[in-house]
Amino acid sequence: MAELELRVGVLANGPAVQRWQRLALEQLLAVPGVRPVVWVTPPDGQEPDPPKDRWRTALYRRWRRMRFDPPAMRPERIDDLLAGVPRLRCEVQRKGHAERFDAEDLEAIAAHGPDVLLRLGFGILKGGILDLPRHGVWSFHHGDEEKYRGGPPGFWEIMQGDPVTGAVLQRLTERLDGGRILRKGWFNTIDHSLAETVDTVLTHSAVWPAQVARELLMGRNEAAEGVASTTNAPLYRYPTNRVCLDFLLRQARNKARFHRRELQEHEQWNIGLLHQPISELLKEKPNLNVRWLPDPAPDAFRADPFGYRTADGQLNVLYEKYQYAQGIGDISRVRPKRDNVLKRSRVMLTTGSHLSYPYVVQHEGAVYVVPESAASGRVDLFRVNEANDALEHVRTLVEEPVYDPTVFKWQGRWWLFGTLAPLTNVALHAWHAPSLEGPWEPHALNPLKLDVRSARPGGTPFVHEGRLYRPAQDSASTYGHRIAINEVLELSPDRFSEQVVRVVGPLSGTAFNAGLHTVSAVGDVTLVDGKRFVNVDEQRKRVRTRKLERLKQKKRSK
Repeated sequence: MAELELRVGVLANGPAVQRWQRLALEQLLAVPGVRPVVWVTPPDGQEPDPPKDRWRTALYRRWRRMRFDPPAMRPERIDDLLAGVPRLRCEVQRKGHAERFDAEDLEAIAAHGPDVLLRLGFGILKGGILDLPRHGVWSFHHGDEEKYRGGPPGFWEIMQGDPVTGAVLQRLTERLDGGRILRKGWFNTIDHSLAETVDTVLTHSAVWPAQVARELLMGRNEAAEGVASTTNAPLYRYPTNRVCLDFLLRQARNKARFHRRELQEHEQWNIGLLHQPISELLKEKPNLNVRWLPDPAPDAFRADPFGYRTADGQLNVLYEKYQYAQGIGDISRVRPKRDNVLKRSRVMLTTGSHLSYPYVVQHEGAVYVVPESAASGRVDLFRVNEANDALEHVRTLVEEPVYDPTVFKWQGRWWLFGTLAPLTNVALHAWHAPSLEGPWEPHALNPLKLDVRSARPGGTPFVHEGRLYRPAQDSASTYGHRIAINEVLELSPDRFSEQVVRVVGPLSGTAFNAGLHTVSAVGDVTLVDGKRFVNVDEQRKRVRTRKLERLKQKKRSK
């Protein structure tokens, strides 16, 4: 059988595009089987029509030219990527906001036989170009089209206090920002920095055309059909001078608040027990009568609890023990009792670099532990030793700096889920293997999802009534705010889908009511962690030192 090929055309305004657009094209062309066949640009020297509202929006436009410089939007050339690819110079016909290609140009483009056109330029396209390639015209919209059509990206999210900024890759239709959704993701809105918000969203959504191309080359033509958007959201435009001034003042206030809070408020986590199976959290109103362990020492916290029982039935809880003065965590163990009395905790693993999230796997009579050791750049498998007082290294599973690595078995295969930097709360990746010790291979569609509301693992996956559920962190409003429980609908080496079916927390009315980011199962007990905010001198000094070092680096880079 002949190998599949995907013939790609590119719509651009010229040989220079924004950096994120070059990245999207690079990743698309790197997919085996993708072949560029045509490059369409306006004629040399053709200028876009001047905006009709240029005086009403002059302040915003001037601010963008003078002060707004996210790296993702800096110009880079793409002619090296398209060397040898035929270039057509086509003048579009403009009517209102729409741009249309005439019949002669459409025929010239069609002669190169593109299966898909990737839009990196031109304006609001309508007419025959949308139906010319069999898989359509793919275009990005940086905003959740259900709330924000139009633009500019990230601006209105900050103005309206929206904690997340969405993005979509769509197959264009005649409806503005209401095409067929091929990929969609959500990122943190960084309310004190529009540049940082935009840079993150543009850079990390650029992977989507390559992902859809991979699915098409697997023979899944439905991947380019997408889901029709039903949006009736208002159409946003460039802000007026008055709105822009309000935005600049708001962003400055947000930045001052951010720095003040970072210096004064520090997270302190503690471990709690729910005397019920983890599946009880699927109930519409679960029992959240948590019993917290005694308060941690003022200079430390306990987080990421995972447990197992020894032969005598004693509950052992492994956790991250973090000390503010050192700025790193190690893996420790406590044995909670019903009378809320704790014996002195025991350090089970320390490496000199940060450790956390000691995920427990019980397999063939042994207790294995997969801690987060992203600082080391790999995922290691450990075993609890016979004396139950230390973790013994078994082997390295994955040579990647994975955050919150979560290992489980499903339908005959082993799976490892986690996130990767820099989007440690957003970009979910997976690996799979025939056995716990490997060999581990990356999922064909990594990253599986980009969603700050439900990507990063948050505890033990579990099966209830034959269905697989995956707890994940919802860090939309703040890091570790609450848990989203996903039902996994599809999981195989080249397929994945899930949907959020329940959110849990934070545990209001308790001492640690500001966040919840781990729920783990130990039989009929569910371990949780919760956070509160405290003011710790050691942590304030660390934050201040870090800020000063960043300022020095900025000065050196200028």
